[in-house]
Amino acid sequence: MAEKSEEQPKDDLLLVAHVRARLLGGEVIDLLPFKHETDVRGEVNRFIEDWVKTGFLLKQNLLYPWHQVQRVEVVSVQILNPEQAQPYLEVWKLDTDGQKDFWKTRQPQGKKDGEKEGGAH
Repeated sequence: MAEKSEEQPKDDLLLVAHVRARLLGGEVIDLLPFKHETDVRGEVNRFIEDWVKTGFLLKQNLLYPWHQVQRVEVVSVQILNPEQAQPYLEVWKLDTDGQKDFWKTRQPQGKKDGEKEGGAH
């Protein structure tokens, strides 16, 4: 019985993937660590699909357009227990809260008279 209490249940483990994007201009963007209990690959794929769909990625105070991405690469995947994962979760929460706050303050602005699709010229 003592052995079972010392074993870490698999449900408590977290998969964390470190991912980066390489832009056509040579810039490298380290993306937030992706986390999931069982399918971190699915999380990365959903992120990329959303980036493609919206066309832009907001990271801190910068917008990165999808059409400038050369490739997205998974640098590493770790299996972490809750204590090991805590620093990643704190950074992830702060960054995603900042992004959510940014989008909450955005109000759609109508086009002004004489403004063409893609901006005024």
